[in-house]
Amino acid sequence: MKSSIRIAARSEDPRFVAAGWLCAFALLALACAKSANTGSEDAQSEADDSRVVVSIDDEDIRSDEVDARIKEQLFEQQFGRGGGAAKLYDARRDVIEAMVRERLIERAAEAAGQDPESWMTAAVEASPPVSDEEVLDFFEANRGQMEPGASVEAYQDRIRSFLESRRGETIVADLESAATIEVDLPRERAEVEAVGPSRGPESAAVTIVEFSDFQCPYCARVTPTLDRIMERFPDQVRVVYRHLPLDFHDQARLAAQASFCAERQGNFWDYHDKLFENQRAMQRPQLIEYAQELELDPENFETCLDSPAAQARVEADLTAAKTLGATGTPAFFINGIMISGAQPFEAFEAIIIEELGPSGS
Repeated sequence: MKSSIRIAARSEDPRFVAAGWLCAFALLALACAKSANTGSEDAQSEADDSRVVVSIDDEDIRSDEVDARIKEQLFEQQFGRGGGAAKLYDARRDVIEAMVRERLIERAAEAAGQDPESWMTAAVEASPPVSDEEVLDFFEANRGQMEPGASVEAYQDRIRSFLESRRGETIVADLESAATIEVDLPRERAEVEAVGPSRGPESAAVTIVEFSDFQCPYCARVTPTLDRIMERFPDQVRVVYRHLPLDFHDQARLAAQASFCAERQGNFWDYHDKLFENQRAMQRPQLIEYAQELELDPENFETCLDSPAAQARVEADLTAAKTLGATGTPAFFINGIMISGAQPFEAFEAIIIEELGPSGS
């Protein structure tokens, strides 16, 4: 099978090309340095890794335990407590792409009897000049980012210069297309109960469990994205809402309980939308007012608002979120794959398509 890795073009920043080659050469240098280690040095390193660094009465703390704690702390600094698995997957994917580029350049350079940097420089210099057709194609593809009424003549010099700076990417893409590259990098998945109000068929191939907070501005911001997902995948995706009212949002918990009461009367999603439209007005009287506007039974709604059942639902969702490592909102689990924050539609779409597979179902 042909390459399953696709190197995304960073068209917004021509500096990426140079940075990419520097990263690749740095990786190559690191690999060479590692291969130069002798067996005795490796043995010495193992001994150092396990030596006792602290003794407390009759209990020892070894250097490898200290290093393990440092790694945990560095991981949390880089990826955070919530969503670490998803971010780590992306980081691994980026490194794999960089290593693939490195190896392809290295092999091509070796075949030509050159070092990688010289080979790449020569390949770029030997590339044909950017054609007028390429300039026009780029202009048309990016017209929306330019000033209204802009002409290709006004931008052609800058476009040509930018496309010339990307020749290195084109060369690597050609190497990649000619290679057989198979990637086996499964995503980490969490076991997430899909309990709560939902939209989309229960038989959907992809289930998105959303942990959200009605007072969170980012949760409101991502709501149109979820609407777009349901429009794009009406039969393949189901969205389940679960509660994660954050402690510093003083109105969020009662709002979550109010939405549970609306759910009990069969009108969760309209009430959900009403709350996100009125995030700065979610005091008890206003929560009751929204219920009346949606023609919910007022007596049942008010009785439910502080009921043990409403509180238990929110507590159960909070406990589930904590267990899953979801500490911020919004947090999503797409078939168990975590994605944090108000990500753009494309971030969700990529995982959904990946989950649906070649058949799209």
